[in-house]
Amino acid sequence: MSSDQPLRIWLAPSAFHPSRGGVEELTLQLARDYQRRGHDVTVVVHHHPADLPVADVVEGVPVRRVLFALPGAHPARLLRHPVNLRRQLAALDAVGPRPDLVHVQCASNQVLPLSIWTGLRRVPFVLTTQGEVTMDAGRIYKRSAQMRAVLRLGSRRAALLTACSRRAAADAATVAPRFAECVVVPNGVDPTQWTPTPLPDAPVFVAWGRHVPQKGLDLLIRAFALVRAELPDAVLRIGGDGPEHEQLRVLAGPGVEFTGPLDRDGVQGLLAQARVAVVPSRLEPFGIVAVEAMAAGRGVVWSTNGGLADATGGLGWPADPTDVNAIAAAMVRAHREPVDPAAARSHAESLSWSSIGERYLDLYRDLLPTRRGLG
Repeated sequence: MSSDQPLRIWLAPSAFHPSRGGVEELTLQLARDYQRRGHDVTVVVHHHPADLPVADVVEGVPVRRVLFALPGAHPARLLRHPVNLRRQLAALDAVGPRPDLVHVQCASNQVLPLSIWTGLRRVPFVLTTQGEVTMDAGRIYKRSAQMRAVLRLGSRRAALLTACSRRAAADAATVAPRFAECVVVPNGVDPTQWTPTPLPDAPVFVAWGRHVPQKGLDLLIRAFALVRAELPDAVLRIGGDGPEHEQLRVLAGPGVEFTGPLDRDGVQGLLAQARVAVVPSRLEPFGIVAVEAMAAGRGVVWSTNGGLADATGGLGWPADPTDVNAIAAAMVRAHREPVDPAAARSHAESLSWSSIGERYLDLYRDLLPTRRGLG
């Protein structure tokens, strides 16, 4: 096999279409970028829901679904698991020609079978944490010793460990210490989907996302009441929806407006009206919404608890999300000393999916020294 032949890559996320979220979008965008470069890409993902086909094509990307399942603590399931694991390995053999590399994004049920399968087939294995150790809604890594053990196994088996941010790496290292020395590769954005618009003079602040405690929108609303003491005409527009929505409405005071759920065009319109975007998350492993705001030429007030320093490149105004006075002070400063829109846009462009894809391919090159033609 000559060195300029394309790679055969399996991307193995924790979830994929029809599920929608950051890991799903990351996987789709990387797959498309690799395809544009001439590589052969297949997404290998857990077969859920069960009525989905085993073999599929999603937006031009081949998908193979395998029933990845851990036994849990039930004794009968533990006894049956060796048989189930052999079935999973056989299903991986049936996916198609052996890949040159398997890349897991966001460790879940797929880690154990893929760790074993890649070891048996002598295929390099790359494992990326997306903050799942602390950000999983079900707190599975806190509750399940089995999941922690699987992550440690996967980290030992992996030829390369990466993380979406330094914080995600540190959190994973509390379970699997090898992540302490992993490579940070941030998540990306498509700058062509976001249009910079003139910066308004009015003190309009915006935030959007799921209305859940993790996103810190209640902290933002409390901080905004302090902002109004400094900027009486200030407006805070909040997009999105979720289980905490009614509580947020009750908490909201003068100047707070709720826009409801937003698609990409809706977020673009929200940003066009805004002078400052705010990401007040109690914990955020990366924070793609901050990069989207920057792609639209907006400065960001961002939470210091998580990976937003990596997402923003340090541009904007950091604030301790547990300190509403600090959030309010950062918002007032952001209004009075706005980030240069061109600088914000330039940072977002540095995180284009093409750039992120190239970073990963550079890392793959080091794992496949005889395969130089990966560009």
